[in-house]
Amino acid sequence: MTSCNGGMVMPALQSSVRAKARELLEAVQQLSPAELRKFKRQFTAWHKRNGKQHESEAELTHAAKARLPTTAERRLRRLMAKSEQGTLTPKELAQYRMLAQRAERLNVERAEALAELVRRRGKPLRVVIEEIGSEGRADGS
Repeated sequence: MTSCNGGMVMPALQSSVRAKARELLEAVQQLSPAELRKFKRQFTAWHKRNGKQHESEAELTHAAKARLPTTAERRLRRLMAKSEQGTLTPKELAQYRMLAQRAERLNVERAEALAELVRRRGKPLRVVIEEIGSEGRADGS
């Protein structure tokens, strides 16, 4: 039998966890579309609350400083300019949309990480930003 030392889990416990996960999945599959939407909303809210609690300060700081890589950011600015001029090709339009979506996702993640750091530290946003030096780039450029 495997011991619980060093982070190892006994096979019987692993089997039990897999069985519970399977049972949960089967129960979710039985939900009506309306119940499934409600469950998804509740699960997402729970996951956001609990997921952030387990992130370390270093992970949150890294997320708060994340940016597009310099080359992608530069390309996005060029594509934005071409879009404003109405000269984007279909291929450029697809790339523009993809880069804009990536940048938006990073902005949301950065805002969420900053909000969590503000909550944990109990300090104003301005102070937290100064503390973590968010003007620097997380990608090292």
